[in-house]
Amino acid sequence: MYSEHQIQYNAPWHDLKHVCVGSTYAPQFYEPVKNSQVRDGLQTIAYETNEDYNNLVSVLLNLGIQVDRCHIDTSTTIMDYVDGHGKVNYEQSQSFTLIPRPPMQPRDSVLIVGQQTIMTNNESGWFSKLNLSTDSIHSPFLFDASLVTVIGDTLICDCRDHADLANFLAKICPRHKIVPVKIGGHNDAVFSVVAPGLIISTYHHTNYADSFPGWQVKYIENQSWNAIPEWRNFKHSNHDKWWVPESHNNAEFATFVNTWLDNWVGFVAESVFDINMLQINPRCVLVNNYNSQLFDFFKKNHIEPIIVPFRHRFFWDGGLHCITNDIYRDGPYECYF
Repeated sequence: MYSEHQIQYNAPWHDLKHVCVGSTYAPQFYEPVKNSQVRDGLQTIAYETNEDYNNLVSVLLNLGIQVDRCHIDTSTTIMDYVDGHGKVNYEQSQSFTLIPRPPMQPRDSVLIVGQQTIMTNNESGWFSKLNLSTDSIHSPFLFDASLVTVIGDTLICDCRDHADLANFLAKICPRHKIVPVKIGGHNDAVFSVVAPGLIISTYHHTNYADSFPGWQVKYIENQSWNAIPEWRNFKHSNHDKWWVPESHNNAEFATFVNTWLDNWVGFVAESVFDINMLQINPRCVLVNNYNSQLFDFFKKNHIEPIIVPFRHRFFWDGGLHCITNDIYRDGPYECYF
């Protein structure tokens, strides 16, 4: 029987009872930025992101789900992390402190398998602040928990960049069958398991014969990252030059602001459907926006989609599944293959 202090996760479509939702910086965090164009763009994203988080929490509460939030320090601003040249980057430096990544994506740092809790990277501090009855296992190496999908007695794990992952999981989860795959990224960015025997997937991965034998796969064309290659290329090329108090110190950052911040909301909300969805139960799923092809598929399979916008999903690199983590799902340990 469900208790608010317990953990359990055996399949992604089991009834969701308790979930943690991430947090990000408030608009005030960017107030010291001197250039108004840069400041206004960043504050708009911060305001709308927090608005979307609050809307997600409201939807979950209305569905009768217990919600916790990741803690975030509201006393700091971006100027606490600026060096003597007015620049912040993500490279190691002795002259200033790097901006702490906000606890936006709790899914990536804590993996729950049955009643086991596995801390997978250095961003799992949010979990220790919840009043839960569990002993945690700390992985001997860092990996993102979203590389692993729990399907009853089976763990689908992406081992392409983590050769030791399958052996580690086999050691700590001896009751589970380990199925290695080589997708090359987070599973929930590529496929979503919405019900027993049903998968929604991008064309980033097309071979499910070994990992999900006999299951129906519904492919969504030209969605997720494939729909915005220009943003992806810019993001990777500009990874250490985004944050400066005045944009004239950094031409690439000014280009970033001029290119993306002004039109960001409409671009993402109107043209990209995100398969990074949050299943509530076998009959209900939260989605980022509308897609006629997929909504027809939902209707045929008696699944109700609820649109919960996360407008800046690609700016933050995390959708509805990433920005949550299931603490308790009510369902048994079974074999689904």
